[in-house]
Amino acid sequence: MARGKKIPSMANVKNDDFGLKVTVRSDSPADFQKAMRKFKRKINDSGLLQEIRDREFYEKPSDKRRKALKAAKRRQQRALEKERAEFSPNRKR
Repeated sequence: MARGKKIPSMANVKNDDFGLKVTVRSDSPADFQKAMRKFKRKINDSGLLQEIRDREFYEKPSDKRRKALKAAKRRQQRALEKERAEFSPNRKR
């Protein structure tokens, strides 16, 4: 990345100095599909796409806390339901 260059948004970038470039070294469609799946998995695991979606619109800090609290309650409720299902007497083994 060149120093001193200001980029208003990645949509305006046309040169190869910025952005992401992926090269697949085979002509086989199967190799391309495999590379695409691997690329999507890496992008998903890195959390990059989620961060871009989160930054798309401004969210007030109070709304962020409220959303995080709601998600935590949902996780706790799911864990409790899973635990109850494991130890229920009607469970099929």
